Amino acid sequence: MSTFLQFIEDLNTKIGVPLPPSWSDLDEVQLVQRFLSKINEYFYQTHAGIGTTTFRDEELQYFSEFHKYWESNHQEILNPTLDEAQAIAAARALAEAIRKYGTGILGVTHETHGLSPQAIAQVRFLTANQDFREPPQNQFEKYLEDPTRFEPEDIADDPADFLKFLGTTRLSQTDKRLDFARNAATFLLNRQDRAYEIAEEFDNDATSIRRALVNAPNMGYGNKKANMLIRDMFELGVWPQLCKFDAIDVASDINTMKLSLRTRILVPAIPLISSFLDIFCYQYSYIDHMSASAWRAVWSQWRRIDPDTAPSSPCQMDFLLYRIGREYCRDIVVQYGCPKGHTFYHFGAGLKNCRVCTQRVAARPQARFLPCQIPAEQLPRDQGKLLLADGKLLKTFDGSCILTQACRPTEQPFRAFNPPKSISIKGQTSWISAYTNSERGGGGMMA
Repeated sequence: MSTFLQFIEDLNTKIGVPLPPSWSDLDEVQLVQRFLSKINEYFYQTHAGIGTTTFRDEELQYFSEFHKYWESNHQEILNPTLDEAQAIAAARALAEAIRKYGTGILGVTHETHGLSPQAIAQVRFLTANQDFREPPQNQFEKYLEDPTRFEPEDIADDPADFLKFLGTTRLSQTDKRLDFARNAATFLLNRQDRAYEIAEEFDNDATSIRRALVNAPNMGYGNKKANMLIRDMFELGVWPQLCKFDAIDVASDINTMKLSLRTRILVPAIPLISSFLDIFCYQYSYIDHMSASAWRAVWSQWRRIDPDTAPSSPCQMDFLLYRIGREYCRDIVVQYGCPKGHTFYHFGAGLKNCRVCTQRVAARPQARFLPCQIPAEQLPRDQGKLLLADGKLLKTFDGSCILTQACRPTEQPFRAFNPPKSISIKGQTSWISAYTNSERGGGGMMA
C-alpha cells in the first residue's frame, strides 16, 4: 500500500494542492478504495442524463464525465505549436538530401508489374481504403492472378469474397472492412466509372477528388487515405494532369506524426497522453491534423530556400517520411557485450555470439538505440557494408538519417517522443463496446 500512498502524496505535491495534516491517519485500504472508485467513475463510467455527442455523423452517449471535458478542452490542453526554426532545419536537410541522393528518394516504390494505368487505378482505389495494419500482399500481383476480382459489381455483391481474395480476413474489424469494400464498389457503380476515370469526372481537380472521396459515406477514405491515393495516382502516372496538386498534404500517419514530434517541428505543451485516456481519439485526430500542417510548413520553407529541389506538393514528401519513421525511427540498434569486455552493435536482439572475439563467445544485449544515436561507422557492417537488406533507407544513406540536423539525436537533452495511438471507435477493440454504467461497474477493453 505504501507505494500507492506515496503516489497520492507525489501527485498532490506536483499539482500544488497540499494534503490535510490528518490524511495519513486514514485507513490505507479505505483511502485506496475511495480514490480508485472516484477515478474510475470520472474517467470510465457513464450515467443517465450525461448527454450525447455526435461522432462521425452518429449520436452517441458520452462515455464518461472526462469524455465530455476532453472533447471540449483537448486542443487547449495539448496546445501543439509549430516551431518555424525547426521547420527550416528540416527543409534544409531535405534539400541537401535531394542534392546528394537525387529525387528518387521521394519516389513511391509500389511494384506495379507493368500494369496499365487503368488497372493500377482500379487496384489502388479498391484497396487503399483498407487499413492493412502491416505490409499486405502486393495487390497488383493479385490483379495479375485474377483481374475479374476487381470488378465493382462482384465486390458490391460479395465484399467478403473480395477481402478473402486480398488476404485481409485474418485482420480485425471485419464489419468495417466489408462496408469499405462494398461502398467503394458502389461509388464506382453509381457513376458508371472505372477508377481511372475519376480524375476526368472532377476536371482533374485534386481537391474536388479528395472532397468526393472523404464525403462518400463509410467508404474508408478519410483525408489521410484520400491524400495517399491522389499522391500515388500522380506519382505512378495514372492522373498526370492534376491541378491544385499542391493542396494535397502529407498523408499523415503514425510514422509521419512520429517524425514531426521528434524533429520538434510540432511541439505539444505536454507529452502525448495514452490512448486509454484519448476517448474517441480526439488527440489522435488533432495531432494528425497538426502534423500535416507541420509538414506543409516544412514544404513551404523548402520551396523558399531551395525551389530547384522542392517537390511540387507536400504529399510528395510523404513516402520518404513514412519510410524513415517506419524503418528507422525506432530502437533497432542493440548494444552487445561479451565476457571478454568487447562492446559492439547489431541490428536486433537475436545475435548469439560476439562478433569481435576470434573464438565463439556468447554475447548479451545491453541497451537499445535509434540508429541516428550511433556514429554511422559504428553501426553493424560486414566488409564495410551495413548489415541490412538492399532497399532499406539506412543502407541508401550509409547509416545516416537525413533529418539528423533537425532532430540532433546525439545532443542532450534528446527525447524520442512517441506518436499518438488510436483505439478504434467501432470494432473488436473499441470505445463503443467498453461502455459501462456507474451503478454497475466493470466495462472496459478486451482483446
